Amino acid sequence: MSVIVTWDNDERTTLRYDFSGSWQWDEFRAAFRQAQEMMEGVGHMVDVIADFETSGCVPTETLARLAYVAARRPTNLGNSVVVGTKVFETTTLRVFGIFYGEMARAVHYAHSLDRARALLARSGLHYPLSDQTKSA
Repeated sequence: MSVIVTWDNDERTTLRYDFSGSWQWDEFRAAFRQAQEMMEGVGHMVDVIADFETSGCVPTETLARLAYVAARRPTNLGNSVVVGTKVFETTTLRVFGIFYGEMARAVHYAHSLDRARALLARSGLHYPLSDQTKSA
C-alpha cells in the first residue's frame, strides 16, 4: 500500500500519513477511514502530518478529493502539516483556500518531517475535548 497512516508519537497527539511512490485516491480513502477510527479513539485534539516526501505526483481530481476530506474531517482535528509540498501546485492550494478557508488556514507546509514536528510542537493544540465537542 502506498498510503500508510500511523501515530507519529506515543501520546497519540499526532497522526502521520506516509505517501510513497505512485498512489491512488482509493488507497488514501482507506487510510483516511483508518485515521478517522484512530482519532475517534482518543479524547483530545489530534494534529496530522501528511508526508509526501517519497511520493510521486498527486493523482488527478485533487480539489474534489480535498473537498471529500474537508466534508468528513473529525471534530478533534487540530493543525495539519504537509511535508514535501513539491507535489502540490500552488494554484490548487490557493483555490482550496478560497473554498475551504477555515480548514485551509489550519494547514501548514514544511520541507521535512522534523520541521513539521517542530511546527506542531509550537502550536499547543493538545488539550482534552470538551463535553460539547465529544457529542458533536
